[in-house]
Amino acid sequence: MSVEQAQRTVNQLNKDMASLDKKMADLVKKEADKTNKIGTTQRSITKNTSASMLKTKARQIELYLKELVRVLSDKADINKKMADKRKKLSDATLKLQKEESTRTKNLY
Repeated sequence: MSVEQAQRTVNQLNKDMASLDKKMADLVKKEADKTNKIGTTQRSITKNTSASMLKTKARQIELYLKELVRVLSDKADINKKMADKRKKLSDATLKLQKEESTRTKNLY
């Protein structure tokens, strides 16, 4: 592998990590939104809330909880992908350093 190929690999892995970081930020925002909606719905239930309205709010909360579980699952998937990319990036960086060292030795 040449230095240029190793550098391209490192650059691509850095781009992949940036993309995963953006996806994670979006998921964190969605998680906060769902948690907020659950809290808002729970706080809107008072002792004067009718039985039918209580049932409706319970369904809303259940829906938000399902969405929250999906978001948390997606976050776990992204974390796994990020860990894999970090390992690949570490390996690629090491290869790049070796290639650069070899090139430097060959020049002198």
